[in-house]
Amino acid sequence: MPASARSQRKGVSLFEAVAAMAMVGIVAIAALEAVGTEMRTAVRSRRAIEAAALAQTRVDWLDFLNETALRALPDSVKEGTFPEPLNEYSWETTATPVGTQAGVYDVSVTVRWETDGAFAVHTYVYRRPLFTTGTGTQGTQGTQGGGGRRGGGDR
Repeated sequence: MPASARSQRKGVSLFEAVAAMAMVGIVAIAALEAVGTEMRTAVRSRRAIEAAALAQTRVDWLDFLNETALRALPDSVKEGTFPEPLNEYSWETTATPVGTQAGVYDVSVTVRWETDGAFAVHTYVYRRPLFTTGTGTQGTQGTQGGGGRRGGGDR
């Protein structure tokens, strides 16, 4: 094309317009995908933080239970749902005695939410075990900081 013909052309060709729109579209799609991913990550993070805190509160409730209650968890400790506004979360607790260690329990608390998500806390809990006296009758449970046996005499 001669130089005089190029200087008279004032518009954008159809091809240039389509190419520019395609580039803008590709950049816009990538930006929207990044924002969507960021929002999903934020929701997952919020759920994980809330579920971790709720699971820890259920583990803290176990401090109120003695060995007998840990062996057969009460229904109110075994499973349930949280009150408003956290009622979309539910929990399940299991406590299994560790066979090799008297008074040690393998405890698992799982917090679930409505969108098929779950968060689990696994820990071990120790309670002073119940003991029996020499006559075969059941003794009393010792306190956390006190001695282990009741009654007198050295054995």
